Amino acid sequence: MRENKGYKRVLFCIPPFEFDARIEKAGRIRRPPCMPNPGIGYLSEMLTEHDIENWVFDFRLGYSMDDLFKRIHKLRPDLIGVTMTTYRHDLAYEIVAQIQGTEFDIVVGGPHVSLFQSKVLEECDADFAIKFEGEFPLLELCEGKNLDRIKGLIYRNGSEIVENENTPLIQNLDEISFPRYTKFELSKYTSVLPIISSRGCPYNCIYCTTGSMGKIFRARSALHVVNELEYWYKRGYRIFDFLDDNFTLLKDRVYQICDLIKLKGLTGLEFHCSNGVRADKVDKDLLKTMKEVGFNYICFGVEAGNNRILRNIKKGATMERIEKAIGDAVEMDFDVGLFFMVGHPGETAKDIEDSIRLALKYPVALAKFLNIIPYPGTELFLWIEKNNYFVGDWFKKLNYAMHIDEEPFFETPELSLVERKRVLERTAKVWVEVKKRYVKHKLSKRYGYLGRVIGDLLYSEALYSRLWRSYNNNVTFRKLIDMTMNLIGVKVVHF
Repeated sequence: MRENKGYKRVLFCIPPFEFDARIEKAGRIRRPPCMPNPGIGYLSEMLTEHDIENWVFDFRLGYSMDDLFKRIHKLRPDLIGVTMTTYRHDLAYEIVAQIQGTEFDIVVGGPHVSLFQSKVLEECDADFAIKFEGEFPLLELCEGKNLDRIKGLIYRNGSEIVENENTPLIQNLDEISFPRYTKFELSKYTSVLPIISSRGCPYNCIYCTTGSMGKIFRARSALHVVNELEYWYKRGYRIFDFLDDNFTLLKDRVYQICDLIKLKGLTGLEFHCSNGVRADKVDKDLLKTMKEVGFNYICFGVEAGNNRILRNIKKGATMERIEKAIGDAVEMDFDVGLFFMVGHPGETAKDIEDSIRLALKYPVALAKFLNIIPYPGTELFLWIEKNNYFVGDWFKKLNYAMHIDEEPFFETPELSLVERKRVLERTAKVWVEVKKRYVKHKLSKRYGYLGRVIGDLLYSEALYSRLWRSYNNNVTFRKLIDMTMNLIGVKVVHF
């Protein structure tokens, strides 16, 4: 049995999130500012509280492999932790391959490990992997607990890969401290801070990976959440983004959070729900209360444009409830985002037109039409596999696929590969059209006819792509555009 020697100096590594760059070029590509990674934030906070020295190295801030080597040489960690998403997991694998040495061990974790588990250690040369919630398994690894007794751990024992049983989900989230990001270069991130106030989702949507990682919904108490907001409020932060899978599932808890924000006098705040909430879990009274304390941007996971497809994907919601929530939120002057998926089981081109009509019906800020990615472990994946609907090498595609790509993973009798590509191209144009309408709506309310003219100009074919490219690649230009859009009252969606 391999001995666990324990670890006292841990360096967390967050890979780049690049569309087209190899790891060694990551430091030369400019990207819009990002938020600190809350998952690593929780792990770092856990180790800090237990007197285990740790640091965070984030490639997304523009660093290169040379920078990482210098940091390793300077800090001399005995354990390096690399987080992995399925998209561009090859970059994480490459980091592991390049930093291997005898001076430290390597542990990997994150969504990709939770999906593929022991397969990850078969594909990369890390010493350990941690699946699902990592706070306690990582702490036990660092404290030297016997490897075979650490639930959630996958490890090498000679030539053998050993996978322990899953760690129980953390039932009382208040027992773990919220991230304070003391080991992050906090000044280099966006001024928006992420908040995760709950974990899990009890619904059965066939495409969602949340179920494979634990359907049990667990929520932090309202006081615990607002204590986090108050901590950052005292440090000058005013904008927060709730990234829960199901923030509004327990309405009473949301009311309590809002009441405590008022009670503590946390004024001038701005809250987003950009990860999406269930439209059938809000109502007019709840939206009104949220609006009063600063919620102004809310995204709804709509997924499809009619009840037949909603039933097919086991969404557990109806179009009537969804439309009521969208209408109420728009009426209250929320900036509203809508998430759709294109090409569900049984979905036809006509059904997708229903989604498009809904996206264009209201002056929403955003309507994303997403290419469905069938992740292993989901009901959707098993259905596609059973019916032999996959197109090409699905596993290879997973490495490069994003929801915004126009390369389908599968086809169905209702939507051939050619037809899927056509509707993805069409919905990409609708995505831009929705943003154009939103900007024109906002500007015309303030500037009348002149505002509509400005909106048409911003989204003209001659100007739009240039503005978007410049916004992504030029920091000075990005700041100028942000400032300008804020001044004219368009805060959420730029181009």
